[in-house]
Amino acid sequence: MNKKGHQWMRIWQNADRLEELTQKVIKLIPGNNHKLKGQLDRASNSITANFVEGYYSGSIPEYIRFLNYGKRSLGELHQHFRSCHIRSYITEVEFNALDTLSWQTIYLFDRLIRSLKKLK
Repeated sequence: MNKKGHQWMRIWQNADRLEELTQKVIKLIPGNNHKLKGQLDRASNSITANFVEGYYSGSIPEYIRFLNYGKRSLGELHQHFRSCHIRSYITEVEFNALDTLSWQTIYLFDRLIRSLKKLK
C-alpha cells in the first residue's frame, strides 16, 4: 500500500490496527451482548475518525481538539478490552497484546498533543 497523508504516521497505523483487531474481538463476543459489541465498534472507529478529522482540519488547535477526542475513545476502547478479558471473551495473551498496543498508542497521542501545543 502506498501510504499518503495521515497514513504514514505511526499513531494512525496503530489506531488502524486497533480497529482491525477490535473487529476480531467483536466476533468472539456472544451474540446476545449487542451493547458491548456496539461500544467496541464505535470506540475503535472514533479513534481513527477523530485523528483523520483533526489531521485535515487545517488548524493546530482543531487538530489538538480532535486528538483529545480520539485519545478519550482509545481509553474507552482499552476499558472495553479489559471487560472482554474479565468476561473470558478474550484470552490473557490476546488481552496483553491489545493492552500493549493501546498503551503505545496512548503514548503517541500524548506526544503528538504535547508537540503541537508547543507550536500554538
